[in-house]
Parts: sequence; structure tokens; C-alpha cells
Amino acid sequence: MKNWKKTAEVAIIGGGIMGVSAAYYLARRGVSDVVVLEKDLLAQASTGLSV
Repeated sequence: MKNWKKTAEVAIIGGGIMGVSAAYYLARRGVSDVVVLEKDLLAQASTGLSV
């Protein structure tokens, strides 16, 4: 089993388009300690299916 970190500077809940976009733009601004939490696979049309 992989040893995952238990802390992060930023935690994003949800791996839809908004969560993944937020992580991307934070990384572009130099924030390197970001985790995206998603119960399923990332970017699996969750935003589109919610409407």
C-alpha cells in the first residue's frame, strides 16, 4: 500500500472541471502542495451529468 501524505497546503473537493481547473491554475501560480479529492475517476463528466 502506498504511503500517502496526510496534509496539504490546499485540498480541493471534487475532480470535475472546476476542481481540476482550480488545481491547474494553482500549480501555474506556484502552489505545489495541492491535493484533489474525488471518489471516482477524475474528470468523468461529473459537471455535465449534474445538470
